[in-house]
Parts: sequence; structure tokens; C-alpha cells
Amino acid sequence: MNHGFSADALALLGALGSYDKERFQAEKKAYERLIAKPAKAFVVALLPRLQAEISPDITGAPKTNGSIAPINNDLRFSPDKSPYKDHLLFRFWQGPNKKLAPTLWVRVSATDLGFATGVGFDKDGLSRFRARVAGPEGAEFDAAVAALSAKHPVQIAGEGLKRVPKEFPADHPRGRWLKHNKGLQLRWPEPVALDGEGGLDGDALVALCTARLRDCAEVHRWLVG
Repeated sequence: MNHGFSADALALLGALGSYDKERFQAEKKAYERLIAKPAKAFVVALLPRLQAEISPDITGAPKTNGSIAPINNDLRFSPDKSPYKDHLLFRFWQGPNKKLAPTLWVRVSATDLGFATGVGFDKDGLSRFRARVAGPEGAEFDAAVAALSAKHPVQIAGEGLKRVPKEFPADHPRGRWLKHNKGLQLRWPEPVALDGEGGLDGDALVALCTARLRDCAEVHRWLVG
């Protein structure tokens, strides 16, 4: 099955953000053929590469709410948003709880690709992260982030506190990480490299995503612990 995205697929994906439900239903067959099926095939193609090159314990599932985020926005929390996203978001995780496990992400839109590594926190996970990053292991995390940032224009998301938690010195050398209380994500975008027909060739896309997420491997492995 084709695991790339044609020019028609990217055009449709880029237009989805302006669709209402009626228009989406009218284009549903085209969406399934051009976007949904190749998205599932992309997961099938990329997952074994990540398992071979980063960790055999990385998990994924070629389905919506598995490795593929729903294409619709949840309007309960953001009623002003479009009903549909203009991009695809894929996730590959390592651990029993997909929402909290260390995760690698790929974002595909008509104009750019995005890559990320990170983790979500519950109370126990946050305590464990803070203890590790504040201790001797924290230097390894700093080094892994620095190496990734040297290769890509990394943006850091998830800092929810204005101050270092009171149980740590205010001037702790890794205070920036201690301010994260809900999660941590290191991410960056880059322009798409289209093929000669204006689409994303499947083999080239899988190879690129493998290389970019391999750059995230040391951060990911540290988060796994």
C-alpha cells in the first residue's frame, strides 16, 4: 500500500482546515483514499525502522487514536477552531501508557514537516523526572538536548511554572527543566521536500523521518530511563 502523500493528498489536507462538516462528508471518500489509507501505510512502514534504529520497544498502531491523531478538532474545548485539522500527527511511544510514555512525533502538512520527542507527566512521573534531572543523570539529559539542538532549531514546550519548585535551589543549574510540570516536548518544523510530481514520496518520507527521529534518540532513551 502506498505510504506517501500525493500532490492531491497534500492539497486536500491543506484545505481541510476550512471545511465544515457538510463539506468534509462530501469529500470523505477522497479523504479516505488520498489521506487516511496512506497514513496507515506510513505507520506500518516507519514503525519497524524506529524499532530497529532507536528501540525495539517503541510501539505504534496504524489506526486513528493509535499512532494517528484524529483529523477532527475537539470543539468542546476550542469552539472557535475549525472542525478539522490541516495536518496529520503521528505518534510512536515506548511504555504502557500512551498518553504519558516517552514519545516520538511526526507532523505532516502541505507546507512543512514537524518532528518532536517528549513525555507527559502524571504525579509519579513528574516526581521521577525531577529527581533524575536534578541529580547526576541530569547532565546527560542536558548533553542530549544540546546535541539535538546543534542539529535542529529545537523549540521547547511544556514549561508550566515561573519558578523552580521550592524543594530545589532557585539557582539549580537545570532549573529550566524543573519548571516543567505537565509535560516536556522538544520539537522543530522544516519545509517539505516535494517529489517531482508535487507530493511526498513514501520511501523518501520514511527515510527522512527515520533520520530525524534518530537524531532524537538520545533524548528519547533518557526519558525512557
